[in-house]
Amino acid sequence: MFKKLCSKKGFSLAELLIVIAIIAILAGIVIMNMTGSERGAKAAKLRANLVTFREAILAYKADHGHYPCAPGDYNTSGDTTIFKRQLLWFTNKDGRPSQTKSATYGYGPYLQAFPLEPFTNSTRVVIDQSHERVLERLKADVYRWGGATGGWYYEAKSGNVVANLGRNLNLPREYTYY
Repeated sequence: MFKKLCSKKGFSLAELLIVIAIIAILAGIVIMNMTGSERGAKAAKLRANLVTFREAILAYKADHGHYPCAPGDYNTSGDTTIFKRQLLWFTNKDGRPSQTKSATYGYGPYLQAFPLEPFTNSTRVVIDQSHERVLERLKADVYRWGGATGGWYYEAKSGNVVANLGRNLNLPREYTYY
């Protein structure tokens, strides 16, 4: 009888530990790949949203002769709520927004929805009315700046917009450089 009990086959503790270790390694690889895929999807969404945002700003300038919040615009105070409405609603020649289209408010809307910055899930906009930088310089300055909050950084005089993703958010520099 003793022989029968000992002759049963099974896994040793060492074999079980090896299998568990292999499963843990494979699970780690899958999780790392999923994280990379998520970041890649967010980067693609960021690029697409920046293109949409920049095209809306250029269309606004084509209609009004100036960028939103720039000198000569209705929103010279740089109010972010008015800025968003200028792109989402109809506007008159001066840039004053209205939810209703009319003979006076015949421009726009330039966006169907305000673009989301996907890394922080923010539509916050920082409006800079004092600087006028070329786009590459603006990107470098925003990245170096320690006060990035996510969302967008818009420069009214140049019409440039970038993701407000500075180094303090621990995201790769490339995201600010789109």
